[in-house]
Amino acid sequence: MDRLIRAAGRCALAFLLVLGVVALLPRALRDVLPDAVIGGAVLLLMGVLGGRRMAGRPR
Repeated sequence: MDRLIRAAGRCALAFLLVLGVVALLPRALRDVLPDAVIGGAVLLLMGVLGGRRMAGRPR
């Protein structure tokens, strides 16, 4: 159950981060690019940064 709550928290955090990035973009860029492209790019960047962070930790 603890893992499920943590996963839900991570999903909520990712959702809020994507919304924040979309809100910070200029209006012209938001009109040109679909929301799915912007959201996918943000999630991909978060995945890369998280992977680098996890790979750097000693076991």
